Amino acid sequence: MISFLNLDKEKILTAAKQQFPHAYIEQDDVDFYLPDIEKGEIQIMSVTYPVYVSTHYAYEDKMVNGNKTRYKIPLSIIYTKQDAYEIIYDSRDICYVAYEQENAIQFVLYEDFYDFIKDQITICEKK
Repeated sequence: MISFLNLDKEKILTAAKQQFPHAYIEQDDVDFYLPDIEKGEIQIMSVTYPVYVSTHYAYEDKMVNGNKTRYKIPLSIIYTKQDAYEIIYDSRDICYVAYEQENAIQFVLYEDFYDFIKDQITICEKK
């Protein structure tokens, strides 16, 4: 089973430097986009709480000042650049989503991420 939410940023950076030793690593977050699911509630194998989808983006509920508030779920990503000042015009081959499997951080291209995890997603029946 893989885990891809709320990963430790330091572990991601350490693993990225090992896997891409000749690249400059830039970390960021991106909204969790689900191209095949427009709306509803889903269950993800490695996530213990309900996840909601609206306009193809995944959301989770958090308590803020005693009020349940829905936030977009971020994915931890890295860009593998030649140097810190490289301008990114097309991130297709340099943007990776971090995930953890068997206590090791690994990476999959952002464009392949949904196909990589979609078998772990179950759409919940409407109530």
